[in-house]
Amino acid sequence: MIEVQGLRKSFNGVEVLRGIEFTARDGEITGLIGPNGAGKTTTLRMLYTVLKPDGGRALVDGHDAATDRLAAQRRIGVLPDNRGLYPRLTAREHVRYFGRLHGLGGDELEGRINRLIARLDMADFADRRSKGYSKGQTLKCLTSTPLGHIEGFS
Repeated sequence: MIEVQGLRKSFNGVEVLRGIEFTARDGEITGLIGPNGAGKTTTLRMLYTVLKPDGGRALVDGHDAATDRLAAQRRIGVLPDNRGLYPRLTAREHVRYFGRLHGLGGDELEGRINRLIARLDMADFADRRSKGYSKGQTLKCLTSTPLGHIEGFS
């Protein structure tokens, strides 16, 4: 069983988790849902001992993931997603890069980029470098490449 009790975490003075609590019982399916930047990935990283919480506890079968890391690791299986983006490129530049790799260019490519950004609701971060994107923003950016694979954009 996984128990999260009052879990708190801050990065550079910004509180990303404010006392999250939940229980995931053995034999049940539990999902963490929330908007981009809500702290879902941060919570999981604390559960599988990559990050230490600033407060609260993350327990795996009764073992504290921060103070009894090895015991917690022995009881949890994790396959974290390791895909990444070029940190100096913006979302728009990533999509453009993959579009060019697929032989697109000019007005056709720029039109597709604009439609994808609108369709995937990426306008608020499309022109910001990808370093520091939330997990959700990263996934949106990765979903948008290569261009021809989203229905209606080929």
